[in-house]
Amino acid sequence: MKTEESDLIHWATFRTFVASTEEEERVKEALALFVSPKSISSTRVVGHYGNEITILEATLKKREGLEIIQKMRQQLQGEKLDRLRQELPKRVDEDCKLYLRLDKQAAYKGETRLTEANDAIYVCVHIASYPARQDKAMKIVEDLL
Repeated sequence: MKTEESDLIHWATFRTFVASTEEEERVKEALALFVSPKSISSTRVVGHYGNEITILEATLKKREGLEIIQKMRQQLQGEKLDRLRQELPKRVDEDCKLYLRLDKQAAYKGETRLTEANDAIYVCVHIASYPARQDKAMKIVEDLL
């Protein structure tokens, strides 16, 4: 039985936080570089110091999740893509989930850039690996990238 490429991804979630000092619409624009604005949900919470924080989230299923990986592959060329490939053992866990942080400010400017900063768009991609093993999931991600 041949596996469709879209069957390699269960889902991909995108999450970012809007601090009280940020404009929610601008952060939504940054997130919309990766997901449809219609798919973005928002939740308001109170932070540790009583400040209001908005959490923006979107989940993409199968084909949509795969399209995001393909888009990242196109935009993270050269050294950036090589870096991502080298970091796969740290980015793919034993539950077959790939974790990325994307630069929120760069996304607002229409660019895809990895970051280690906390002010980021957090991405979690659940890889469909049978059997579900970290090494198999890493191989799938390597092939997709």
